[in-house]
Amino acid sequence: MNLPVVVDITLGLVFIYLILSLLASEIQEIIATLLQWRVKHLKSSIELLLAGGSESGKSDIINAIKLVRKLYDDPLINTLNQQAKGKVEKHFREITKNPDKQILEKQSGPSYLPSETFAITLLDTLKIPQLINYVKHPSEEVKTNLHMILASYKELKKGINNPTSASYQKIKEIYGDIDQKFIDFVNDEIPNEVPDNLIKSLGVIAQRSRIKVGDLTEEINQFKNEVETWFDRSMDRASGVYKRNAKGVAILIGILVAFLTNTDTFHLVKRLSQDSVIRSTITQSASQKIDYINDQEARKEIEKLLGNASVPIGWQNINQQFELLDRTESNRIYIRASQVFKLICGWIVSGLAIAMGAPFWFDILNKVVNVRNAGPKPVAYTKDQPPQK
Repeated sequence: MNLPVVVDITLGLVFIYLILSLLASEIQEIIATLLQWRVKHLKSSIELLLAGGSESGKSDIINAIKLVRKLYDDPLINTLNQQAKGKVEKHFREITKNPDKQILEKQSGPSYLPSETFAITLLDTLKIPQLINYVKHPSEEVKTNLHMILASYKELKKGINNPTSASYQKIKEIYGDIDQKFIDFVNDEIPNEVPDNLIKSLGVIAQRSRIKVGDLTEEINQFKNEVETWFDRSMDRASGVYKRNAKGVAILIGILVAFLTNTDTFHLVKRLSQDSVIRSTITQSASQKIDYINDQEARKEIEKLLGNASVPIGWQNINQQFELLDRTESNRIYIRASQVFKLICGWIVSGLAIAMGAPFWFDILNKVVNVRNAGPKPVAYTKDQPPQK
């Protein structure tokens, strides 16, 4: 087998993998959209962020879920939710809803959330900016800062109605004389379901903000920027988890596509190496239509090629994949079992290749076509070194 034949076989394999990768990607995208994978992953990631991680206590996790529900009800986030209105989409929404409606009734939401929107909504839900407006003018001796406000945050509900408690005195040091307006604000506006780990995390961020900015007015702006950074870093990790999960789903879909189309890599290599007509048809189509990925008409034309019986995929080739056996052979069962095992392995190899994705195979296809069409590279020479003959 000479080098041009090897290149053509490689080109044929890559071309078929590319077509099937596009099919698998579209299937995965439809499933992800109908089942709202991105929406649910984003929401659960925010819940874990506010709860303090997956190892947090049950009460913190429940409070985080309830707090996220309030965040998603905020107009800034709610307007990002472009919920589908079709009958099919609504039917899938009903099927995939969380059965625990007591904790979380609203299942839809945005699939992407800007960090600035998250920071503004979180601080507004916790009423941090409003609390700062109630802070008394700091004296030179005791300078009130955002860290002090957050440290007393969990004590507001309990201490504000008990003037004899130590919490009440601590609140008074920060907010000055406590009037009925402030008491009503704390009782009516401050949310009850706030995870302890969230306040601890925000306290650390506030301490970091205080180091960079000294004034309380400027500190809240720096604090908002730090919360945005905190959210971005957490979402980067969440994005990595989603990509790993999506890769696992892509492998399963790739193997399923390979099975349904009977794409056996070992049979493909065998047919492409033995049948020059099939090899020539596929390689010419790949070379001429390499830009089809961005051309709708060319894509339709190439997809018709896969329906042709001459292409070595599909269940019409199953008889060719199983070699005929002589009736007198004593090890027929062993041979048949080995053929079935080889076929399954071929599907798995094809599935793994399909799961690599269309962009990967498109880049490979470009490189292989360039190698195939370029021919041998001319030898560079100078006047002192004549060309080789």
